[in-house]
Amino acid sequence: MNWTLNPLRREILLDPHRFKVVVAGRRFGKTYLALMWLCLGNIEANERRWFIAPTYRQGKMIAFPVLRQIFRGRAKINESELKVTLPNGAEICIKGADNEDSLRGAGLNRVVLDEYAMFKSHVWQEIVLPMLATTQGDAMFIGTPDGYNSLYDLYLKGQSDPEWMSWQYTTIEGGFVADDEIDRLKSNMDGRLYRQEMEASFETTGNRAAYNFDRDIHIKKADGLTSERFIGMDMNVDYMSAVIACVYTDGTIHYYDEIRQSNSNTEAMSREMRKRWGLHPIFPDPAGKARSTTSNRSDHQILKDNGFHVIARVAHPTQKDRLSALNRMLLDAKDRVKMTIDPSCIYLIKDLEQVQRDKKGGIDKSNPELSHMLDACSYYIEYKHPIVQRVGTSIAWN
Repeated sequence: MNWTLNPLRREILLDPHRFKVVVAGRRFGKTYLALMWLCLGNIEANERRWFIAPTYRQGKMIAFPVLRQIFRGRAKINESELKVTLPNGAEICIKGADNEDSLRGAGLNRVVLDEYAMFKSHVWQEIVLPMLATTQGDAMFIGTPDGYNSLYDLYLKGQSDPEWMSWQYTTIEGGFVADDEIDRLKSNMDGRLYRQEMEASFETTGNRAAYNFDRDIHIKKADGLTSERFIGMDMNVDYMSAVIACVYTDGTIHYYDEIRQSNSNTEAMSREMRKRWGLHPIFPDPAGKARSTTSNRSDHQILKDNGFHVIARVAHPTQKDRLSALNRMLLDAKDRVKMTIDPSCIYLIKDLEQVQRDKKGGIDKSNPELSHMLDACSYYIEYKHPIVQRVGTSIAWN
């Protein structure tokens, strides 16, 4: 797909405001747009222009290949320092906000702050903004929303401050993602996540981890149980927690029973699950591969020795990824419910209603009575139904 300078992008590039804020959905083309703006105009001798990504690694993987393509054959390219030096001595560099010491120095003439919702707010106020003061330099902030944070504050500033301008565009308006891909993403995300990631909407969820859970919708007795069943398990001395579910032909999951043991261990829990439920595939905490609650055998090995087929990721999924997958199963962007819970699962229901998110968007673990059953149920969901946000596009420069 060709990257074209349509009227929408032209307006942003040519807008005269000193500070620009572009809020847009995933795969809108924000990075390409920002790099075009960074390289736009007459670059004077010895100017310094920077593209700052949330991390150095992201800048190296995403932004630098485009910068290299823009200047191939027209400037000196330093691969190790992610820097392009023009014949007149001007420099365009890729930086990472995760190394704040690398951002300090002399003045800047122009800067892009990529995925600004992921930045610590002081990076702009205390480090980058002062570097623009001596040159009267300008800045562009680009990103997809992540709640009401610093990106939202700058977006509002762009709607009122005469030095600022802000725009808000959806993924579809970018023109890079086909309609069938958009439809697939709707099926793969819950409504709040879809609005945030693809429609660039600033969303709030209160602070509940399972924000899509509704007692009136999700708690119900099953008409019957299918033979396809699995167990989810969280391993702690207090509390050992496991929940069992069946899977219907349409992919809907129904959690119908749970076990919670205090001052227990994996061996005792394994015996109780086998006695009560029989042997079914089990999706435990991935950390159990390397640790044990009681013996010199790992928790996973204890489960295997008791006859269970253990399925777990090699690396621990992030809590945010698990919560996104869980909320998508509770209610996806097409308003489909793919998960129900029997009223007898009192601890799982309590977790879904009461567990909060922490400051990083993960699971608040401050209350030892909560979150264990939520963990147990979400390991399977994240493994079998992960959130996939990658959208296949190829970009060619005209």
